[in-house]
Amino acid sequence: MRYSLSRLRDDYRQWCQQQDSQVSQVALLYASAYGNTATVASAIAQGLVEAGVAVKSINCESTDPAELAQIIEASDGFIIGSPTLAGHAPVQVQTALGIILSSADNTKLAGVFGSYGWSGEAIDLIEQKLRDNRYRFGFEPIRVRFTPDADMLQTCQTAGTEFAQQLRKQQATRQSVTEVQAGRTEQAVGRIVGSICVLTTRQGNRRSGTLSTWVSQATFSPPGVMISIDSNQAAEAAIELDTPFVLNLLQEGRTVRRHFDYRSHAGDEPFAQVKHRHADNGCFILEDALAYLECEGQNTIDCGDHQLIYAVVSSGDVLETTGVTAVQHRKSGSQY
Repeated sequence: MRYSLSRLRDDYRQWCQQQDSQVSQVALLYASAYGNTATVASAIAQGLVEAGVAVKSINCESTDPAELAQIIEASDGFIIGSPTLAGHAPVQVQTALGIILSSADNTKLAGVFGSYGWSGEAIDLIEQKLRDNRYRFGFEPIRVRFTPDADMLQTCQTAGTEFAQQLRKQQATRQSVTEVQAGRTEQAVGRIVGSICVLTTRQGNRRSGTLSTWVSQATFSPPGVMISIDSNQAAEAAIELDTPFVLNLLQEGRTVRRHFDYRSHAGDEPFAQVKHRHADNGCFILEDALAYLECEGQNTIDCGDHQLIYAVVSSGDVLETTGVTAVQHRKSGSQY
């Protein structure tokens, strides 16, 4: 301390920074009557730290219950230790256990340890309460009689390492389940069916056509529609307030769609490949469409990677009375 204080400070600062950067955190809660339980707690903490887990070591006798609750909530797992005094755990440990049982999700990994002189009822009590509430244990409860010797301290340190390994396995499993659920969610979203349409616009003498599979009637009076188009295509469509356009609803069995798929035919002139005529608003009606609607844009909203367009329908007509609307069936909600 006399000759290496600055080095010790630097080492301690570096260790603290490493702790803050760890992904996983464990709350290590304890009370200690004669120092033995605290010694066991330190050995377990050492095993956790060496295994790359951040540790919040909390003496329940000097910590406010509200702070305890916050630390437990922020931790991925907890380990609680207690001495046995007159056949019971100290009041502070009982308070901490009550906080755990009332607020900690039982998916958090748990651990129990303690020291005693004769019977060790406190350890059994804590273990049973946690098991009754279906907590999983990162190691078998550690019971230390009187002062722990070197072999016992090594056992405690190993238990800390085992806890860290179990915690990582649990987190990996949880991540895998989350990824699977995300995939299932995408599949469910993909079951939403949308009409396949081509939105035609006019800017001066330039006409453009934009494919959309996300179209829905939005209002009855006035009749209005909601359309979603890719943000990359939104700039080309340039739909703003009072912008006229034609929404061409495509017919099942026709090949009109492929001429407006920008990913496959970027740079082509699609209207040269399909029959079309002018609508009253100056935009193109595709003659092979099932029906068309002449619309005016009323509002646009940028939403993530798409733009939502709300438009009022001014007129329209059915071009093929016996046709069926082309719809998009997807396997995933993350792509077209």
